[in-house]
Amino acid sequence: MKTLIKISWRNIWRNKTRSVVIIVAIVLGLMGGVFGAAMRLALEKQQFEDTIETQISHIQIHHPEFIANPEARFHISDGLEIASDLNKRDDIKVASPRIVFDGMAATANLNAGVRIKGIDTEIEDKTTGLEELIIEGSYLIEEGRIPSIIIGRRLAEKLNTAVGSRMVLTFQDIEGEVINASFRIEGIYSLPSRTFEERKVFVKNTVINEIIGDAKAVSEIAIVINNPDDFRSVASELQNAYPDTRVRHWGDLQPSLYYSLEVLDEALIWILIIVIMAVSFGLLNTILMSILERARELGMLLAIGMKRAKIFSMIVMETTIISLFSGVVGLLMSYGMISILNNTGVPIPGGDGLSELGYASVLYPSLETGFYFQIVVVLVVFAVLASIYPAWKAIRLQPAEAVRQE
Repeated sequence: MKTLIKISWRNIWRNKTRSVVIIVAIVLGLMGGVFGAAMRLALEKQQFEDTIETQISHIQIHHPEFIANPEARFHISDGLEIASDLNKRDDIKVASPRIVFDGMAATANLNAGVRIKGIDTEIEDKTTGLEELIIEGSYLIEEGRIPSIIIGRRLAEKLNTAVGSRMVLTFQDIEGEVINASFRIEGIYSLPSRTFEERKVFVKNTVINEIIGDAKAVSEIAIVINNPDDFRSVASELQNAYPDTRVRHWGDLQPSLYYSLEVLDEALIWILIIVIMAVSFGLLNTILMSILERARELGMLLAIGMKRAKIFSMIVMETTIISLFSGVVGLLMSYGMISILNNTGVPIPGGDGLSELGYASVLYPSLETGFYFQIVVVLVVFAVLASIYPAWKAIRLQPAEAVRQE
């Protein structure tokens, strides 16, 4: 075997130009495929972080009627106690009780429909990191005569208002009576999601609960779990534990993103498979050309008694070696490229327009180490497959005819 490998390595470099061309083709193909896969993964990761981790959390619990009618009267029985119990579970990082309902927000001249969220500021910051999203003002820390509110940047632009201005919220209390309450804008937050910024406003739950007439009302419990991969099993377990509520995981809340992420792993490897398949045809052509050029030499080997199985193994070995060599070089360069881009970021052309649709204008590509090993396996498999036909052509040579070829 050692001798066979040595001969195969020498045969590869007998035509240096051709070998270098195919090596460069494989390296560039791998780098392009890895870059495409990493960018796709970065986009999905950005969407997951912006949508799941900062907006809806992994799991949400509601009153069954709240889904169709987001009103204060549809609150969870013993919601505070349930949230307290959930925060004691080992598989749950934090459970944030909220009072949530729809209403209208009005400034001096303009108004807009909003979803009002009454939050415990300390717990909410652990759930969605809301405090870090504040770009102007502060995070519900002021205790003035008029209660404070936090609104999105786009809502502030839409209503032509700013920090320090007054805003009036109109909504229904526990009994269904319409209430008007005045708030002072203490902070403005920003997210890539235009819809979220225009729609969601935050106030202290103690303030809004007192206004609606129920100090303990909870209409939503947002849950962040320690292992995001367990969202299905945890949601199912919670539904069984609290049958009078409606438990939904992020896949139920964001089905399009859920589907996209579910097929992502397969999509990534298929991207590389397509690239490697394309490169494999070039590799096959290169090895086939080598066989034709060496027909006389191969005929001589057969004539002096070299077994056809050895010839077959030598051709397969040559293809495998050149593929592994190219693959290692390509993956090392790909790893270096992805590491650099992960630190610097990749600006997306038209990023300002994409941000309006909830996409980041700069992506930070990254790939798990295991993905590189998958690429090596796929590359070797296709290299062996690409070598079978040239190797078969080699062992089909007739020694008497082959040795007479010039």
